[in-house]
Amino acid sequence: MASEIASDVDAPETGDTADSRRGRNGFLAVAIAILAFAAVFVGWAGWSWISASNDDSLEYASARDEVLRAGRQHVIELTTLDHDNVDKGIARWLASSTGALRDELASTDAKTKKSLREAKTVANGKVLDAAVTELDLDAGTATMLASVEITVSEQGSEPTSQRNRFTVQLARTDGGWKLSALDQVPVGNS
Repeated sequence: MASEIASDVDAPETGDTADSRRGRNGFLAVAIAILAFAAVFVGWAGWSWISASNDDSLEYASARDEVLRAGRQHVIELTTLDHDNVDKGIARWLASSTGALRDELASTDAKTKKSLREAKTVANGKVLDAAVTELDLDAGTATMLASVEITVSEQGSEPTSQRNRFTVQLARTDGGWKLSALDQVPVGNS
C-alpha cells in the first residue's frame, strides 16, 4: 500500500490536472488583483468624499452661485417698471434692495409716482450676462457686473432697446442677498 501511495505521488501530472491548476491559479491571481483594485478605489473614494465635505471652496462656490442668481433677478426687478402698476413696481424694488439704495427707493414721492404713470411707458430689464467679481462671505458683501438690455415701450410708439452695464453691490440680509447699490458704468466711444 505504501508503494501505491508513493507511485501516485511520484507519478507525473497529466495535462488536464496541470492545466486545471494553472487555470485556478490564474483565476485566483485575477480575483486578488480585482479585489486589491476595489479596495484601493473604495479607500480613495471615501477619502475624496470626506475631503470634499470639509472643503471651504464648495461653500464659497455655492455662495457665489447664489449671489449671481439673486443679483440677476434683483437687477431685472430694478430695471423693470410698468406705468399701470407703479406702486407694485416700487414694492418689488424695495423687496430687492437694502441699505442706502432701499432708503432712496423708499423715498419715491407722490409727484415722481404721478410722473411715472403719466409717462405711459413700460420698461423691461433683461440681464444679458453677469459675473460675480468680488465675494466676501465674512463681511456678507459681493460685487457683480451685469450687462442689461432695457426695452422701453411708450404708448403709441415702437419699443426701443438700450444696453447698459452696471456695477452691482450686494449685501447678505436675513432675507437673502439684496442689492445695496446699482451704478451704471459709462460706455466709452470707440
